Amino acid sequence: MRFRVFCGVLMCVLGFAAGPAHAGPALSAAAFAQVARQCAPRVDVMTLAALVRTESGYNPYAIGVVGARLARQPVSMEEAQATVQMLEQRGYDFSLGLAQINRRNLARLGETTTTVLDPCRNLAASQRILGECFTRATRNTAIEQQALRHALSCYYSGGFSVGYREGYVSRVVANAQASVPPIDVAPAHVQPIPLAEPSRRVQAAAAPLPSPTPSPFATRPMTSSAGCSAGRQVMLVSCGRGTCVRCLGH
Repeated sequence: MRFRVFCGVLMCVLGFAAGPAHAGPALSAAAFAQVARQCAPRVDVMTLAALVRTESGYNPYAIGVVGARLARQPVSMEEAQATVQMLEQRGYDFSLGLAQINRRNLARLGETTTTVLDPCRNLAASQRILGECFTRATRNTAIEQQALRHALSCYYSGGFSVGYREGYVSRVVANAQASVPPIDVAPAHVQPIPLAEPSRRVQAAAAPLPSPTPSPFATRPMTSSAGCSAGRQVMLVSCGRGTCVRCLGH
């Protein structure tokens, strides 16, 4: 559940590693890379993968409930829509999809709770939010790498401190170390997914999902569309009217 925003070209920032916040069906590595390149071209595939792994574990139907959690994650569009309807009726705040776009951002992004579950539209929204956050961050610091991390905090909470305090920034950085083979999407009965435990309604700002658990899957290096190799530093630099990320040596 994040504030979300970013404008320029964010390229190889990290790579990925810790487990997802909630287990669920996932896009394959190849499918994710293809969608990311087509729909969020200003963000490098490895960078976006690190963020998405932190947010949803690559589950396109993931739903993060503020102040509560689902008993399990949806495994189909129909199941996700039924669950969203239930959450709306009960007054919960929640975030949706691969990059966990918060419901309060949908209108300004031209999305709905249905359209934002489309992987392409979800990643495009994520790129926009992350870009907006980076633009804001560069007004407060001239250190580009610091601005990038501030942007991640902003994506998470709308501000530049909560993402550090809650460990979100460090989780994204950790998830930039290796990729994990995702599992296949399985069919499901179309029923709302119950909340795992009683919880209060949330009317204030979004709160973070539970911290991810280590994944049992073996890891392997992931190829970046920008050519960043594992372990290399990444520096954001000016790039015409936009913002680019350049891979630098140690």
